[in-house]
Amino acid sequence: MKNKIKLSSVTTYKFGGFCNNYYELNETNINEYREIFSDNDNFILGKGSNVAFSDKGYAGNVIHPKFKKISYDENTSEINVGSSVYLPDLARFCKNNNLINSEFLIGIPGSVGGAIKMNAGAYGWEFSDLFVSLEAYNFIEKHYETLDKQQIKFGYRMSNNLERKIIVSAKLKGIKGDPKLIKERLKEYTTYRKNTQPAGIYNAGSVFKNHKEYSAGELIDKAGLKGYEVDGVRVSSKHANFFIAPKGSKSSSLYKLVNHVKDVVYNKFDVSLEKEIIFVGNFD
Repeated sequence: MKNKIKLSSVTTYKFGGFCNNYYELNETNINEYREIFSDNDNFILGKGSNVAFSDKGYAGNVIHPKFKKISYDENTSEINVGSSVYLPDLARFCKNNNLINSEFLIGIPGSVGGAIKMNAGAYGWEFSDLFVSLEAYNFIEKHYETLDKQQIKFGYRMSNNLERKIIVSAKLKGIKGDPKLIKERLKEYTTYRKNTQPAGIYNAGSVFKNHKEYSAGELIDKAGLKGYEVDGVRVSSKHANFFIAPKGSKSSSLYKLVNHVKDVVYNKFDVSLEKEIIFVGNFD
């Protein structure tokens, strides 16, 4: 289904201009739009938790998948999950089926498709630890294809070989575990996030990627940037790698703040922070 939409309504930061070509896809209508997506500028939008659209809007196609099926196959010990399933919902599904090692997903505000593309992770775990394979539609070659872990070539907060493809579903490892341990981990991770990260306000999770040798939040804090703001958009005083925006803020303000923080950290520590948030559209 094609719509005109205000992009601020589909992201956690709540800002962004209009898009005239917003499509919601599901299992029944994806074939209807395949030709439209083949030769145009497409952006795949999941839960909108790491995205900032330009205040000027976006001229290409914004494609919002709605592939929400989820099941567990006891014969293969695999979870079959749609790319649009919310990660905390996946963690709860696994808990209800006594499947272990997905507990780290409970506080990540994204979808399965986004978690694959970014190799989302927390507490020493990454989505690639669970991943078996995926089914995607290739916009260029115009066919469905199955890709396994070796073909995706996961890295830290990244994946490969997914350009111009839309992820439809994935197969994940479904390992039976101790229900008590699963419950304890979920409680521990939920409590930690509640105590260390801002909640109930507009943000998009971590702004910069962490690194094996440093924490982005610690460097921003040591640079004296907690509380620093540009036109109301500011570095959180609770966790320096979270930037928060009051209602009515501009994405251009976030863009300026992110680049300022990046420059200050580089000048002080000779470290070039890598953005985890994705800026989409014209920010000139």
